[in-house]
Amino acid sequence: MSRHSSTSSSTHPTPTASTPLLNDGPKVRGVHRVPTFFKSSIPNRRSLLHAFVGMAVHMLFELVLPIVLYYVLRSFVSPLLALLLAGVPTAIAVVVKGYKERKVDMMGVLMLMGFVVSAILAFVQSDPKLYLLRESAMTLAMGTMLILTLFPLRWRYHVLRPFMFYVARQIAISSNVLMNANTVREHWDWFWDYYATFRHFLRALTGIWGLGLVSEFLVRVALINALDDVDDVVYYSNIYMFVVMFVLGTLTVVSALLLRHYFNIEQNRIKVAERRSEIESIIARAAAEQQLKKQQQQQQQQQQKKNAPR
Repeated sequence: MSRHSSTSSSTHPTPTASTPLLNDGPKVRGVHRVPTFFKSSIPNRRSLLHAFVGMAVHMLFELVLPIVLYYVLRSFVSPLLALLLAGVPTAIAVVVKGYKERKVDMMGVLMLMGFVVSAILAFVQSDPKLYLLRESAMTLAMGTMLILTLFPLRWRYHVLRPFMFYVARQIAISSNVLMNANTVREHWDWFWDYYATFRHFLRALTGIWGLGLVSEFLVRVALINALDDVDDVVYYSNIYMFVVMFVLGTLTVVSALLLRHYFNIEQNRIKVAERRSEIESIIARAAAEQQLKKQQQQQQQQQQKKNAPR
């Protein structure tokens, strides 16, 4: 991309071969008309639902499977070793996914780091509650990272945007078969620069996710202090985490669908206003041409009368 990212709505994008009409559309009540070829960069309903299903499967594998494995292994080994072994499939999945997709998954990296720390703690400290607190520390780190992305931190020419902006943009890139990744990124930069509702939505969504993840750490700390049985702490804390992730995931998909619906309504309204304006302009030009023609005819008639022989 020829220009660098910016959070300022006053910065005008530079037209490129793939986006020649940037900011050329008229502005109606503070909302810009999106060029037609931008529409394919917006995830459709199927893409959003597909992302939700993928996240549900991800949650099932990363949250439910460790709980099942823990209670199965709990009958054969110590609680700490059961907790450690229950995280092995998730850690393996993170490594395999990163290798196959050739990209860094921040959530996966944190989980992998957590697994490594767990393995170290298993040899240093034999307290299962400390291990459980370590798991929540990873969630706390992720939630804190999301909250930090709400601040427009600048590094060289790059300005940090909310974490969910990058997640949503990646969904748009992976679901788009008509345009390459760079073109979709250009379009999303344009959306960010010129749509205040778009920015507010992603900031709010990132903040909600961050607070939800941080709350899991606080709840687990409270459970560790209130309950003596490690099994009860594992059960209730994971149930809470599952509920939080399900609520946040559902809220994300529903709000994204509503935003997309609002976007379509707004664009249709702008399109109708443009057509009405075009029709009125055509009528006005036709009336002006007709008036000019009448004036020319009257001038010709007057000239003919002057030149007529007496």
